[in-house]
Amino acid sequence: MYNFFFQPLDSIQGIGISLKKRLEARSIRYMGDLLCHLPRDYLDDRLITPISALKHEKSARIQARIIQCISHGVGAQKKVSIKVEDGTGQVNLHFFHAAYLLRDARLQEGRVICVRGVAQSWGQSWQMTHPEWTTPERFIASFKPIYGMLAGISGQRLRGFIQSALTMMPQACVSPLDAVMDMPLREALKHVHQPNDIHAAVFQHAMQRLKAEELLVYLKLMQEKRRIASVAAPLFQDSSLAQKFIQALPYDLTSAQQHAWVDIQGDLNTGKRMHRLIQGDVGSGKTWVAALAMLQAIQAGFQVAFMAPTEVLAQQHQKSLSELLEPLGVQIALLTGSTRAAQRKKILKGLLDGELQALVGTHALISEDVIYRKLGLAIVDEQHRFGVKQRWALTEKTQTGQKAVHLLAMTATPIPRSLALAVYGDLDLTVMKGMPKGRKKVETRVLSTQKFPDLSKGIQRLLNQGGRIYWIVPRIEQDEEQVTMSVDARVESLRPYFEHVGLQGLHGRMKSKEKQQILNAFTDGTCRFLVSTTVVEVGVNVPEARLIVIEDADCYGLAQLHQLRGRVGRSNEQGYCMLVPSQHASNTALKRLKLMVQHHDGLELAEMDLTMRGSGDAIGTQQSGDAGFRLLNMQKDMNWVRHWHENMPNMTLNEAMIRFWRPMKDSVD
Repeated sequence: MYNFFFQPLDSIQGIGISLKKRLEARSIRYMGDLLCHLPRDYLDDRLITPISALKHEKSARIQARIIQCISHGVGAQKKVSIKVEDGTGQVNLHFFHAAYLLRDARLQEGRVICVRGVAQSWGQSWQMTHPEWTTPERFIASFKPIYGMLAGISGQRLRGFIQSALTMMPQACVSPLDAVMDMPLREALKHVHQPNDIHAAVFQHAMQRLKAEELLVYLKLMQEKRRIASVAAPLFQDSSLAQKFIQALPYDLTSAQQHAWVDIQGDLNTGKRMHRLIQGDVGSGKTWVAALAMLQAIQAGFQVAFMAPTEVLAQQHQKSLSELLEPLGVQIALLTGSTRAAQRKKILKGLLDGELQALVGTHALISEDVIYRKLGLAIVDEQHRFGVKQRWALTEKTQTGQKAVHLLAMTATPIPRSLALAVYGDLDLTVMKGMPKGRKKVETRVLSTQKFPDLSKGIQRLLNQGGRIYWIVPRIEQDEEQVTMSVDARVESLRPYFEHVGLQGLHGRMKSKEKQQILNAFTDGTCRFLVSTTVVEVGVNVPEARLIVIEDADCYGLAQLHQLRGRVGRSNEQGYCMLVPSQHASNTALKRLKLMVQHHDGLELAEMDLTMRGSGDAIGTQQSGDAGFRLLNMQKDMNWVRHWHENMPNMTLNEAMIRFWRPMKDSVD
């Protein structure tokens, strides 16, 4: 199977050099990558609808005879209109920029064609614009998978490429895991991309089989990583500097902070490498706990590296940690991709000669030329935004002969404990519950699109008070089959009302420098209204942010909604979260959103989400998953992850499986 997965894309007819480059730019490099591009929906295309039974704005399949074919305009820009009838009525088919159709012998008057499109009532007649068509002998009544646009390639064209890939897959293709699973991987791919029926149980079984292939590779490697993690590391026993820091704090440590500090001290006193994950809500005080660990390492004569997923978050950590630790004589430098050459050279020299005690930065911290004299502690914030490879790379920055580096990872992503133990199987877990004194709960409401005029007035009031606004949309770009609002489309719709506050759009597909500039503008107030995808879910701390509006909120898990809500209410001012469900949100989805109104504890919401979702949603557009995963969504597939963690089969991985599923991939972005 994996030999086939690694076949090049251009072995598929119709994919040339240009198209191959476009797909590769979207991480579709091999045949297997294409087969892992899953449908976002399915269409029952088995029935022929009489023209007399068409419904306005509804998609339908008709079979009719061509009675007229005319064109308007000149050259390649011609509009071609084809009138068809089936004995019960007539439909006008309109094709723009389609002069080539006039030369197609299949479209001569008197010929019969099969057409699928969205019917529109126009006066006393019906019309379809750019419908899909074929001849009756080539039409196959079936369930059709629907794919979103990718790299500018229509979903219909992608379907053709994927069907070609399935046809080319040899009968002998098997996965090493087929022996321990109840459905072969080849059969699962067929069910997903070529369904004979949209029976929910069969489809979900096939989806689970695909995800199991990726998940088991990941869990097996986590087992191995945990074994490797248990090695000798330096002892950090003197905590006098940390105690001095605690005494100088304006507030007592919360019970959660005290518990986490006890766990960390226990790890640092064993002589074995600490490999711990601190999980706590936004604002639970994880940074103070990290500062205590830093002081313990520095007092023992070791250096500390603190890695964050974005430049904005790295800058914020460097600023806050400097304010906390400089009074104790600890100097903290900042290293990111934007650091100027002269400053970078100075930092690298300080690390190498040991003068620099602590360094905060992005993935720049693991660059080859960054050499630490005596690194003792690595801290990784929002660690799920990094791949396993990056997390481990920081702990391997040691000189020859030195003991292992302690690792402290932190995340604000609420994941039930049982699931966290599976997902982060190479780490011990500490859960921090509770919030600091004075922090107000974010007022949350479920809001219909009909209330947008009132919402607009509320937004203006907050802006007049100096507040800043997030507006979250679930898509980067619109395609021909997706009605969800995109970043660019929402920016344009808001521009007439809010351009004066520096309205900007942000998404994960932008170049890193451009993303950084926009985030910096939002942080410093040049931009006060940011339309974005969930790229702001973590790594953005703007205390002035007062309101977040989340469109199609029913498309997200409760844990992710809670993460997004955590972008506001980060000061003593009241924060607000408006959840806008999609037009077709189910009653169950609306009930889930109401839980967001009633509950503000991330872990409680994650447990509720796990209970309500069951085995997870089989179909769903996923714009960005957790680091390293192709198919898995850790918030939607929680029960499935837990099942395989508790029922790991006896299996052996091969290099091709590891290479394809990329569990050691660098990061999300």
